[in-house]
Amino acid sequence: MPTIAYISQFLPRLTETFVYREIEALRQQGFEILTLSIKTPDPENLSAESLEMFRTTRYFAPLKIGPTLAAQLHFLFRRPWRYLSTLAFVLSRPGEPLAIRRRTFGHFIGAAYHAIYLKQHGADHIHAHFSGNSATYAFVISRLLDISFSFTAHNSLFVDQLILKPKIEAAKFIVSISGFTSQYIQEVCDNRPEIAEKIHIIRCGIEPEKFAPRPTRSQQESRPLIFSVARMDPRKGLPYLVDACHILHQRGIDFRCVIGGDGEQMDLIQQKVAEYNLENCVELPGFILQETLQTWLDEASMLILPCIVAEDGDVDGIPVTLMEAMAKQIPVISTAVSGIPELIEDGVDGLLVEQKDAEALADGIQTLLEDWELAQRVARSGREKVVSQFDVKSNAEKLANLFRANLAD
Repeated sequence: MPTIAYISQFLPRLTETFVYREIEALRQQGFEILTLSIKTPDPENLSAESLEMFRTTRYFAPLKIGPTLAAQLHFLFRRPWRYLSTLAFVLSRPGEPLAIRRRTFGHFIGAAYHAIYLKQHGADHIHAHFSGNSATYAFVISRLLDISFSFTAHNSLFVDQLILKPKIEAAKFIVSISGFTSQYIQEVCDNRPEIAEKIHIIRCGIEPEKFAPRPTRSQQESRPLIFSVARMDPRKGLPYLVDACHILHQRGIDFRCVIGGDGEQMDLIQQKVAEYNLENCVELPGFILQETLQTWLDEASMLILPCIVAEDGDVDGIPVTLMEAMAKQIPVISTAVSGIPELIEDGVDGLLVEQKDAEALADGIQTLLEDWELAQRVARSGREKVVSQFDVKSNAEKLANLFRANLAD
């Protein structure tokens, strides 16, 4: 069985549970997995289920000057051509500004640091999650050690295209989280048949048994809970949820809304809550760890994630939060952007509304509040969809088969 290294920007990460759950599922398949991370996460912001991986992962940042310098000298003297030619390649991309060249130089230095560790532990292949920083590390490590690499493409590639085309062309194979993302990767490489052949759609997933349906309720609560949880990035569209709450409040609908998470839009969301005088019905508790997420989901009447295409083109993939709520048989509302319609069929597995449309979002919420039978029907169908297509164990088996097929030689 080959030894595979996994690398990501932060590993583990509270908002990227799908990465460390996938690694654990592959280990259950019998693979030896070495875990690498570019940056060191704050353990205070990690769920208990990920702490063991935090303790066993090798981190580059904060910088360790002695070992990092030793790694450069090792490859410079032992493999001078590979070292210098790879350095020249990542620094000589035409048309790239100085800031990008500094970034790729940092990736090169960090990759050499990690490469020494992988050489010592006999890694046969390296797999990156996300096509940006971590895939660049994998690309450089692949060249320095003469091993293959692959990466899972998430939707960050729409805004971060660092050495993207060369990485696509050099990768042994590419995992795409959705058909939407797969099509974009092919377009980057001019829809060449050989690129299409190396792309495999394998969903991110969850463990449905850990998100068992809550007890069925006979009727809607007197003060229903509208719940949302996400990193407060622009692409999540959470300010539109506050706008929708304002509309619902004006309509005289009694509700409680909890928006969990933190991030760059927290101030904006707080300002909107204050501007609309919604302090009595909209709560912002900050980070919600996995240990407490289930409690919130058990109370929720629905989960809302109004994703948008941000001004810089950033857009979500297929959010795991939606999968978790659907697995618990909670009705969900999201938007028809990116790969989300591959998870939610409007009116079947949940509701989809137009992005950036607070009125439509408010209408969708009101529909679920007033049509109990519809809410229960889409909730049941949503769980069936997640169990059949987004189970991390079955999808890890597909990934394991992909590793076996491509690394057999």
